[in-house]
Amino acid sequence: GPLGLYRCLRIARLDPERWQLMSMTGADGERHPYCDRNARVRTGDGRLEVTVHPFTRFHDSDPRQNNAKQMYRSVRSFRVPATGRLAFEVDMGVRTHGQIPHDLLDAFGTVNLFDLDTGVVLNTAATNDTVYAVVERLALPGVSRPEDHYIHRVVLDVPTEPGQEHRYVLAYRPETRQAEWYVDGRLLYWARLPVPVARLTAGMALFSARDLTRYSRAEREHGQGATGRWGPWRITTSVR
Repeated sequence: GPLGLYRCLRIARLDPERWQLMSMTGADGERHPYCDRNARVRTGDGRLEVTVHPFTRFHDSDPRQNNAKQMYRSVRSFRVPATGRLAFEVDMGVRTHGQIPHDLLDAFGTVNLFDLDTGVVLNTAATNDTVYAVVERLALPGVSRPEDHYIHRVVLDVPTEPGQEHRYVLAYRPETRQAEWYVDGRLLYWARLPVPVARLTAGMALFSARDLTRYSRAEREHGQGATGRWGPWRITTSVR
């Protein structure tokens, strides 16, 4: 409700000229901010730390009202150059609380790139024990068809521990429509996108996204939570 939205905005504590809370229109037609009432937020030195423990933002039928517990998006989107590459670099550390071990979707933090004009989503995600790449095309009315939707999750060869920071780079090369995932300076995965992307928006988020049709509320809401740390961001374009 309005009080919940007000509290979400009040605790955002980020530069409103650079970052805003993500929100989407749900299946009920209402606008829903991606904000959990349990969120605790700290900022400073170009960094953001968010803890939500336990998660409380759950829904039994609409993933938009369930999956993202706390999510921020950049106010501006970044134009893809005609040639070369556009790269987004940021440090992220994720500590999950009560996460089911080696379950990729029970509790996780993300670095996000997305383009709502095409439905393309590129994430690097981390839990206490796993780092993985995500490439997805959303089914968005007026943008893409339901049969265009797909999501791939690829576990990366990155040893990690609870709270351990890694340097993540997500890059896009328009000439080949190739997205690239780097961790700690190593190119670990690439994927060719199904459609060209002209602009990309950056994001930071905590999620719990186990399948609503496969798992009961009790299996999805069992007291888990997460802490994420991000920053500083560095966004560059290059001719090579």
